[in-house]
Amino acid sequence: MLAVRSVCLQHVLTSSRVSLLSCQTLSLSSLSPGPDQARRRIVEKIIRVDHAGEMGASYIYQGQMAILKNSQSAPLIQEMWDHERAHLKKFEELLVTYQVRPTVLIPVWRLAGFTLGAGCALLGEKG
Repeated sequence: MLAVRSVCLQHVLTSSRVSLLSCQTLSLSSLSPGPDQARRRIVEKIIRVDHAGEMGASYIYQGQMAILKNSQSAPLIQEMWDHERAHLKKFEELLVTYQVRPTVLIPVWRLAGFTLGAGCALLGEKG
């Protein structure tokens, strides 16, 4: 999913004649009003939504590991969780780079993600 999101973000940024490499140091809040501000709002939404999704996914795996840490499934769950944490780390960097505030629903995603992960783990593999 991260690759698709990066392509979307790259498309939005390159369509405004800004390469992804130069955007890493660009503060999008400094762009002038008009089409660039519209692109900024799109970039903010993409980053905010994707960050929330990665946060939720990470907490789902955390909930699963809380229940299944001593099971045969634990190494696979840990591997998938590590991938999600890498995705989350990247989106947390993008929040800072592009000066985007995260969603106010982060506490909900944490609770819902952990509960979903732990609940599904309690149901078992066939649940």
